[in-house]
Amino acid sequence: MLGEKGIGRLAISTIGPQVLVLTRARRGESLSDLTVAFVNWTLFECPGIDLEDIQVPIRVFPGGELPSAAGVVEMVEGFLAENAPLEGRIQKESYDRLRLQIQQFRVDPQDIDSYLGQPTLRGSGTGTHFIILPTSDILQADIDGEPRMEKATPLTKALLGFTNTMTPGHPPPVIKTAFRDHRTEELSEDLIAGGEFFLPEQFENADHQIRGVFDAYGQFRGDVSVYGDLFEGHVIPWTGARGRETACGPFSICFAAIEGRSAYSTLPSEDHARMSRKMEQIGGLYIYRDGIRILPYGDTDYDWLDIEIHRTKSAYYYYFSHRKMFGAIEIDSQNNGSLNEKAGREGFRENRAYRQFKSILKNFLVQVAADFFRKEGVHGERFQSRKAELTKMEADRERRERLVSEKRRRTLEQLKWFFEQVEARAPQDEVLKLSESTSQKLKLACGIADAQRAAVEVIQVEQDAQAALRSIEARYKLSRPRVALSKAVEKEWNDYSVSFAELADDVFTPARELITDLVREEAEKARVEIDRQQRVEAVLDELGKEARRQTREGGKRARLEAGELAEGVAEVARTCLVEVEAELRGVVGELQRIDISEMSDDDFVGTRGALESRILKVGEDRHLFLASVVEQLKAVDLSGESSALDQLLAIEQRNVALEDKAEDDLQLAQLGMAVEVINHEFNATIRAIRNSLRKLRAWADLNSELQGLYQDIRASFDHLDGYLTLFTPLQRRLYRRTVEIKGSEIYTFARDLFRERLARHDTELVRTSAFSKMQISGFPSSFYPVFVNLIDNAIYWVSKESPGLERRVTLDARDGALLVSDTGPGVNASDRSAIFDFGFTRKPGGRGMGLHIAREVLRRVGWELSLMGSMEGERGTTFRLAPVEK
Repeated sequence: MLGEKGIGRLAISTIGPQVLVLTRARRGESLSDLTVAFVNWTLFECPGIDLEDIQVPIRVFPGGELPSAAGVVEMVEGFLAENAPLEGRIQKESYDRLRLQIQQFRVDPQDIDSYLGQPTLRGSGTGTHFIILPTSDILQADIDGEPRMEKATPLTKALLGFTNTMTPGHPPPVIKTAFRDHRTEELSEDLIAGGEFFLPEQFENADHQIRGVFDAYGQFRGDVSVYGDLFEGHVIPWTGARGRETACGPFSICFAAIEGRSAYSTLPSEDHARMSRKMEQIGGLYIYRDGIRILPYGDTDYDWLDIEIHRTKSAYYYYFSHRKMFGAIEIDSQNNGSLNEKAGREGFRENRAYRQFKSILKNFLVQVAADFFRKEGVHGERFQSRKAELTKMEADRERRERLVSEKRRRTLEQLKWFFEQVEARAPQDEVLKLSESTSQKLKLACGIADAQRAAVEVIQVEQDAQAALRSIEARYKLSRPRVALSKAVEKEWNDYSVSFAELADDVFTPARELITDLVREEAEKARVEIDRQQRVEAVLDELGKEARRQTREGGKRARLEAGELAEGVAEVARTCLVEVEAELRGVVGELQRIDISEMSDDDFVGTRGALESRILKVGEDRHLFLASVVEQLKAVDLSGESSALDQLLAIEQRNVALEDKAEDDLQLAQLGMAVEVINHEFNATIRAIRNSLRKLRAWADLNSELQGLYQDIRASFDHLDGYLTLFTPLQRRLYRRTVEIKGSEIYTFARDLFRERLARHDTELVRTSAFSKMQISGFPSSFYPVFVNLIDNAIYWVSKESPGLERRVTLDARDGALLVSDTGPGVNASDRSAIFDFGFTRKPGGRGMGLHIAREVLRRVGWELSLMGSMEGERGTTFRLAPVEK
């Protein structure tokens, strides 16, 4: 559309050295015949050959007829024959290489059209097709790019954004472009698919947006949005017009920018990171004429507006960066005809119109930064205040995160220490030593001749023993941190709670009873009378002293913190008052230095407003700060029912749970998309193999030497195809409605799927008659994968048993529920509560997703998957699938 210089045909030579050009024109209602030409660009590169020396064969085919393979061969040989006189003017090695290259050009346009589909030149089709052979090696490198290259490949940068599709409300593209890299006959990748370029919704979500029009005098008028605050009708003048219309003409601009640091951006951190990567590769200001991109504008390597040069001088002063902005400058042929492109398509000619065009835009970017992104700018307060607010929020979040992380780290260390001590049976050893020591002390006390003194000594020994036991128990009793715990730490804490409860039941409580029994037994042996009332009073007195001591210490700390807080609040109040007073005096002093009697009305109003705003600002800032302090003080809960810390902990815990769930859902979504892509491409590959096998069979029928090879390949493929057929029920799209699923069908499916694994691990898959007769109504894609997962896990754990033990997986039905049981090692008690958690696994190399997904899938269709308890002495694991109402 913009190529009046006709260099597009020459650009074909960068893709490959030989091209077959097929073109058919429409003129009104009439269609021309098909014109075909063959060109070898290598011949044009030979020294000493003039353009008029080269003969290019051209053929015309009537109507919608395409040349055949034989017709192309005739054209290629004609090219070689017509240019044979040039052989003597070219070096022999070069001519031999040229002739070999030409002779290898073998294409069949009719066959290509049969699988290419649209667009076509058959029938009433029109347009231009280029068939290029061979492909340049450089093209492959341009497509793939360099390993770990942060920037987009040159080819991608040239092709992306061919038309403007990134700004909201953009007109429909005048040309729909695609560039498909066919890696195999069936697999292709669209390098410039819609999602690869910037999208209108990404524009709308950016931190800042600028949209407007430059008139014929270079004056900008438009809307600027900073952190969502819209400033309508903003004007930016250009002083270069001087009352005359510009040579470049009027044009429009629409671009967006995001903050460099995630802390300053309103985008979520994940979206900010994703947008930053995209803008690093293809960010910039693009130019479109009549909807078609003008190169090289928009390429980050072509800094035509000195954006990056300015930014290196002062990022604060100039603000904008290619890598943090994207958008479009729109021009057209009618209003901007003086902006002429160079012959090589490397940009506009450096004429007066282009110099004005650059000057207007450079002035515009500098002034936008001055007006909206500097402190002294007319609208800079919104950007600065919002940025300060985001910075404070990020700082508060980081400070809280550091506090939380430190407490989580200490908690994990304490939990690790606890489990190490329990594993080493340290609590039992300490209690045993205490009981032995107490027994020895009791014997000594009971050996005192004075009965009354002996009784007092025995009571003291009992008190010391109980206090020592409480000390041991307190050392192993951890306090839950007042911060939200991640799923992993939460599980560790739950395991600790269970273990400590068992420790209390099995060790500490029996130890207390043992001490009591030792006192009674030793006293009876020595015939020492001990008053029970006195014993209880002694214990309660000791506990009372401990409770009073703890309360006094807590009260003392509370009063100390309250006193420090009161002093801090008083100091803050004094500081605020001093700051307000200082500002007031500063304003009054400045007023005394200004002679307002000689001012114009406009200057007087401006000066008064500036002085008033200073007082209002300092008063409002300090008032809001003190109000925040008061609200924090009010949040202190003295009733003990629900403190601000408890509320924060509840919110934080919910936030952590939601973050964990979001991460799990993201992994599931990514897994699902990967499976969908693999399934699609794998099916396409299988179809291709089937077609190839049919072709191979035709050859094998005629050639006996190929029969053996064909039979071997066919047998292997049939084996693979059999497995693919087994997975047909798992495809959700094939089953939109519920069907009756029989237990016998599930068994047959599982038996065929796991036949080889069952034989390899000497494991038996059995079903009961109740399971075979069982029928359920549902989607096969919901139930079959669950049985696949359960049986797969069962076979793995059963295979770990000793060869002499029974290895069996049983499918059963009972009370309207389906059961999957195995004779494996079973599930540890500590793992039973976490077995369905996402990411939990005991299988080496496992991802811990299967059981979680299985349970979620069944819940969506009204079923529940649960782990049944084992009978005493019973091995193995049993999973139960049952409708929720059952």
